[in-house]
Amino acid sequence: MRALAELVMRGRRYAIGASMVGASIPFLNWLSTAIVSLVVLRKGAAEGSIVLLWALLPLYFVGGPMPVIALVGTVIMAYILRVTLSWELAIAVAVIASAIGSLVFEYTAADLLVMLVEFYVKFFKQNSIEVSSELARKAIVGNYAMGQACGMCALLVLARWWQSQLYNPGGFQKEFHQIRLTPWFSTGVVVAMMFSFVFDEQLGRWIRLLTVPLFFAGIALVHWTFGFRKMSMNWLIAFYILLIILSNLIYPIVASLALMDSYLNLRQRIQTKKV
Repeated sequence: MRALAELVMRGRRYAIGASMVGASIPFLNWLSTAIVSLVVLRKGAAEGSIVLLWALLPLYFVGGPMPVIALVGTVIMAYILRVTLSWELAIAVAVIASAIGSLVFEYTAADLLVMLVEFYVKFFKQNSIEVSSELARKAIVGNYAMGQACGMCALLVLARWWQSQLYNPGGFQKEFHQIRLTPWFSTGVVVAMMFSFVFDEQLGRWIRLLTVPLFFAGIALVHWTFGFRKMSMNWLIAFYILLIILSNLIYPIVASLALMDSYLNLRQRIQTKKV
């Protein structure tokens, strides 16, 4: 992966070529997004926009509008991070772009959505759980939005890690470990989740998406904790395995820890206690 980043940074032609190749291959769309984001992080919006325009040409015809929105959204995140150094603002962009992407998905992939709804309803019916088609539709769109937001954040992490590997070794780890949501941002997320819960029929689909900033900050807190305690990489691998296997349990715990950290600054408390 480092070799690819070095190739991209050799010049505009290499960046354009690599991003277009990635965009032309359906299962490598994500690679094109990370490449363009790296260019924006390192060389700015002007240079990144040129590479972005070339990458959009094959991506639209191969992947359709959803990958295009993910690409554009991640590139905007990269620009926000470059200018403000704020992961909080970048994550906010991911939430907004993913909401837009999920709406586009809902209205442009109608046939696929109908198939997914039928499968969803049938699956729960087999387990003696009655689920309406409307509820299934909301759940699918909401999960799609959450997944897209998580994917965009992950791709920005990859681009930032590439940048660190090439120009500031070790810098990304320190930066990622310190990601923490400010109290006002966390309060806004909680309030938005409460509104979505109260007005479930109109806004309920967005609850999962709104948890993404908390989850992302929680992941950063977990990484910091393992690093601060000097725990081996095996513990981190075990954590991600548990996250995959027991996502319904681990995900809300991680998000809750991030919310606590936002208000209580758990890192500072842990450091002070150890001293």
